[in-house]
Amino acid sequence: MSMKLIQKKGPRGALKRWLAEEEEAAVRNVFGRKQVRSAQERALAEHVILEMRKSELWLQCSCVGGDSPALNSANLKSETQTLYLSGFSHSHDPSCPMFRVFKGDEGATRAGTRKSAGSKRLNYRDFLPADESDATIKAPGKPVNTGEDRTRRKRRPRLARLLMTLIEDAGLNTFSPISPLPNQTARTWLDALAASAGAQEFIRDRVLSEIVRFQPAMNEAAQVRLMLELELEHPDANWPAGKARVFYQIFMSDQVSREHVTFSWNGGERQFFPERGVSINGESQEGVRPPYWVILAFRRGTEGGVICSEGYAHALFRRTCPVPVDSMLERQTLEGIAEVARWLKGRAGDLTLVKPLFDIEVDVEGEKGFVLPDFIIQAKMPDGREHTVVIETMGYIDDEYCERKSEQHKGMRALGSLQTDPPRWPQELDKPFKNHLYGFMLNLGTAKNG
Repeated sequence: MSMKLIQKKGPRGALKRWLAEEEEAAVRNVFGRKQVRSAQERALAEHVILEMRKSELWLQCSCVGGDSPALNSANLKSETQTLYLSGFSHSHDPSCPMFRVFKGDEGATRAGTRKSAGSKRLNYRDFLPADESDATIKAPGKPVNTGEDRTRRKRRPRLARLLMTLIEDAGLNTFSPISPLPNQTARTWLDALAASAGAQEFIRDRVLSEIVRFQPAMNEAAQVRLMLELELEHPDANWPAGKARVFYQIFMSDQVSREHVTFSWNGGERQFFPERGVSINGESQEGVRPPYWVILAFRRGTEGGVICSEGYAHALFRRTCPVPVDSMLERQTLEGIAEVARWLKGRAGDLTLVKPLFDIEVDVEGEKGFVLPDFIIQAKMPDGREHTVVIETMGYIDDEYCERKSEQHKGMRALGSLQTDPPRWPQELDKPFKNHLYGFMLNLGTAKNG
């Protein structure tokens, strides 16, 4: 017997039962070879997939060894109410009847990576929105189908990319040593962003810091003066052609919602109500995981005044170490990585932690694609050898999300050794993530390559 049913939870990865030989043969023929030799064989295969669906089980095949076995889940096609087996984690061995070339959405490669980058750096010379002051109205055209992105979040909006590009250029997503974690005031980090903006130009001889500000307490009169400077003191020849006069404010906030953002300081606060609302990374409801990085855009409204037009918020680890994070679980993973670095005390070489903010191009079996890992640890040994460890935070509750996320693991392994939190997902180990990672990092010194 080489196929077994394992539990999705309680505990995850635990053996439910092995398939009988006739059940294995039925599954391989019906779902693998797409051949039904008898009604009895079909009934056996259907019994297995129904059991998987009702009892929340995964099918594990032994055709691939190691910590990342070939797995299948019982998924439902909503339009036809038909159950089918969907592979994830690791593809079956090509010699296995269950092997399938990955078929995700049109934006995914055969290896499960993205065909195009969903999150990419912004070009400071070409990011301002179009000037719509002379726009005309016409009948709507054909609707645009944005498609569904199974392997990663939606494409990041322009505001998000501006904020993330500034954070990366200022080095706020990379630090070494990892332990202790950076512990500076919020003002220090904002000054680093301001310095980064001051070193870039959005058009020749015009620095980015002229339109990217870090003064959210600026009153309305000061906003009007700034807009007048952009409109009157700088002729069109010194402004990107066809682009709107816009300025931005960047700050940290504990109070964020879809409708408004609050900036607080000693003795006061100010609320902003962006005309187009606030986009919150990875959240469909109110901001529930403060603190946040916030960026707001300001322009002249239709009635002539300066208005806050739109906003974007992205959770950060903490104000004294404002690494962008995508979830509360990522915060826990980051804390675990820092604890491991403290335990190691240099025994795994010099460590650098990177929080990737943009998709990374990889080559998997001759096909280029893009992945976006949660964290990357770079270890440089005393003898000069270097190792790369990719850390992925797997959701502890949403199994379907984890299944989709694991489709990118093959591409992430092209970057380095992949470790998941919790460890060896989808198995459920008694050992906590930080203890597992500590043991793995200690063994890096004997590894032949990273």
